[in-house]
Amino acid sequence: MNKLMRLHWLWVLAFPFSASLAQEGARPALKLVVPYSAGGSTDYVARLLQKPLSEILNQPVIIENKPGAAGTIGTDFVAKATPDGNTLVFGNQGPNAIVPAARPTPYDPINDLRPLTTVAFMPLVLMTSADLGPKTLKEFLQRGRSPGTTMNYGSSGTGSLAHLTGHEFSRQGKLDMTHVPYQGGGAVTTALLRGEIQGSFATGLESAALMQSGKLRFLAVTSAKRLPTLADVPTLAEEIPGFESTLWFAVFAPKGTRDDVAERLRNAVVKAVERPEFQKYLAARHAEARTSTPQELTQLVKQDMARWGDVVRKAKIPM
Repeated sequence: MNKLMRLHWLWVLAFPFSASLAQEGARPALKLVVPYSAGGSTDYVARLLQKPLSEILNQPVIIENKPGAAGTIGTDFVAKATPDGNTLVFGNQGPNAIVPAARPTPYDPINDLRPLTTVAFMPLVLMTSADLGPKTLKEFLQRGRSPGTTMNYGSSGTGSLAHLTGHEFSRQGKLDMTHVPYQGGGAVTTALLRGEIQGSFATGLESAALMQSGKLRFLAVTSAKRLPTLADVPTLAEEIPGFESTLWFAVFAPKGTRDDVAERLRNAVVKAVERPEFQKYLAARHAEARTSTPQELTQLVKQDMARWGDVVRKAKIPM
């Protein structure tokens, strides 16, 4: 056997061992848990983050949907996961602030999760059917305040931010409105188009396409100021001073995650959010990509626990 052949066979015999070493040295996939079903705003933004985060970490990132119990099942799964940096939750103020403030949950949102950073902020949009609903915010308010008139508004679930925003809109705006819960945003949209409900609150991610198609009409946004992408749509605060409601998304790790691991993961998420294509995509859908420090995120959770927990308790909303 000549020298070249001997080298060839040595490489062939050694390759399986080399490959196994490479596999052992590779990082396992990072599991990013979304505590809701696929297709909603939370899932949508998590999947938008998935590719850049994987590229920055040089590690596979897998989205795992664990819906149920208003987002608390998936959140609890991560709170109890091994704190090795391979399992994170992509949360919002639902399971991270509103639900724990309203009823006991199997995890403490402050003590059982380690905040990394916010990812995006989205004001909600008051929508109605372009054919069957009121044409302007003033008309909506006038109709809702008319004696003997009852209006319905829908949301994707009892206790959701859309539900609580609608409740506060009705209370502060002195409207006679009845909440109708549905299973998911698609069912809410269908009810709007059929005239079963007169309004609903949703994000631009869920409604931009239908608004552009002319089937839905945006009456107002819940941000403090008008949005640059919807400059002709008024804020609710223009008619109800001080009204504001914003949905946020953030990444959390299990509480015991080491400092260096948490910092590496946070830096990667921040870099992914700062990518121009990520920012532009959300901006076009009336949302803002924005990161925070862990301390700022903790404060945000506490603020929403106080604010929305108070709303739930006073209104005796079952959660």
